[in-house]
Amino acid sequence: MRASRSSSSSGKQRRRHVLLRLILILFVVLFIVYVFPSPWAFHMGGKFSPLGEWDGYGRVRASNGGGYLLFTHLRGGIVNNHGQPSCHLFGCEALTGSAEVCAGGGQRYTFALTGTVHGWYTTNGSRTTIGLTGGTPASLPRGTVVAFHGVWKGPALPLASNSFTEVFTPAGDIRKTTSAANTGTALVVLRNGSQTSFDQACNALATGR
Repeated sequence: MRASRSSSSSGKQRRRHVLLRLILILFVVLFIVYVFPSPWAFHMGGKFSPLGEWDGYGRVRASNGGGYLLFTHLRGGIVNNHGQPSCHLFGCEALTGSAEVCAGGGQRYTFALTGTVHGWYTTNGSRTTIGLTGGTPASLPRGTVVAFHGVWKGPALPLASNSFTEVFTPAGDIRKTTSAANTGTALVVLRNGSQTSFDQACNALATGR
């Protein structure tokens, strides 16, 4: 009886050890595949982002005198961006997602977003580019990309664009064609903020509050 109980106990311990090893191996594999290529995606803007996502918005200060707000929903990491040329097991710099622009005239537009974070461990100090394409309910002129570039500074992402004013009029409309005559500068500092907060800020912008 004692020998039988001892054998049963040893068998349970071996199965437990095997299970723990399998869990450890699974954890290591998930870390290598999901986290290792882009640790920055899970701590964007100094904020823990377990899904590799970050929302932020800010006031656009454009040289054409128009008033706008820009909202971005950023998705980073190899799981969010598998299939992107810059995403593989040895690194992933790709950003995808969506963006919204609202203007003082009450107009609101939604765009597709792509970009790149030139970093690995952290977004802080990492050079970053994003581009807006498409658009609803009005689209950008065919082939046009509204490009922004900047460098993360802790929780904030300051961006600049030389193409924003080529597309958006001071009144907030999207031009049907672009022209170098409308080239100017547009600066925005994106800070972490929810869609709800952005909606409230857009309403305040439209009503002049």
